[in-house]
Amino acid sequence: MTKSTFIGLGAGFLLIFGTIFMGDGWITFFDPPSLLIVLGGTFSALMVTFSMDEFKTAITGVKRFFKYVEPELHGYVNEFAELSRTARREGLLALDRRLRDCEDAFMKFGLEMAVDGIEEDEIEQLMKGRIANEAQKLQLVNKFFTNAGMFCPAFGMVGTLIGLIQMMQNLTDPSAIGAGMATAMITTFYGALLSNLVFLPAAVKAKTQMGMDLRAREIVLTGVLSIVRGESPTMIEKRLKLFLGEETEEEPPAAAPAPMAKAA
Repeated sequence: MTKSTFIGLGAGFLLIFGTIFMGDGWITFFDPPSLLIVLGGTFSALMVTFSMDEFKTAITGVKRFFKYVEPELHGYVNEFAELSRTARREGLLALDRRLRDCEDAFMKFGLEMAVDGIEEDEIEQLMKGRIANEAQKLQLVNKFFTNAGMFCPAFGMVGTLIGLIQMMQNLTDPSAIGAGMATAMITTFYGALLSNLVFLPAAVKAKTQMGMDLRAREIVLTGVLSIVRGESPTMIEKRLKLFLGEETEEEPPAAAPAPMAKAA
């Protein structure tokens, strides 16, 4: 997903600015003060929108957004099937030696409680609480991008109004009105470009990433609880495959008993 993000951004900017370079007056489209108004105003508004802790959490989430690695859901299913076989053969305590190799912190959190003999309801409550906290942090990233996409065009319009006001104060040279109008419109261009190519698409992708992460957490939660309940490895595998949208094979119906032969 990271690769498609950078490919999309690169293709979008290349298409737009490539078209600009093909025309006349391309230097007009590069105006640092206008870009400063749009970006500076947008991030100032975001700081007003969020608390400082939320803002820091969102910035951390934005960094993770560009380094996102899609969770391997099939890997979770296979791993829990193997763990359940070990627990069936040797008991829950046998999972303790597998915890060292567990790279998923959430899975390790659940399995540790299972090995320690904590009640199923308590494990479920604690794991669901952790999922809720993580979902809240992930939601902040989506809100951050969505709000940035809303603020960008607004501050683009603010920059345009500033440029128009400055232009209207100096109408002694009618020949300069066209150039002044073009400069005043640049901030609107920047606002629309950043909103529709960067922030709003990123908000959609952040929501998709959040959905995939939470699905992985639900698989882990279901897998841990299934092991604690002592379900069979086959049943656990079938249950977890439902999260992948895969239909499990149904067992064939039992054959009807043969009719008894009549006595002679």
